[in-house]
Amino acid sequence: MITALLILIGSVFILLSAIGLIRYDDLYSRMQATTKATSFGVFLILIGASIFFNNYFVYLKALFIIIFIYLTAPLGAHSISKSDKEGRLEE
Repeated sequence: MITALLILIGSVFILLSAIGLIRYDDLYSRMQATTKATSFGVFLILIGASIFFNNYFVYLKALFIIIFIYLTAPLGAHSISKSDKEGRLEE
């Protein structure tokens, strides 16, 4: 029951991130919606999946994926925002 709830809540966060991507007009608002909500949604889904499988290797893989997501999502958003400020990115 806990795993289903975590996966459902994570999926809702990812859905809200997709809606925010469509709804917002500004590039910076879109980046904020996609990086924060998607990272938390993936975190919840991975925690739910690792609890479901209840295996040491699954916990370890989920931990590495969570660390990778939380390190790369802000860096990617920062790179996109810097390229937009320099005029190389157009909508």
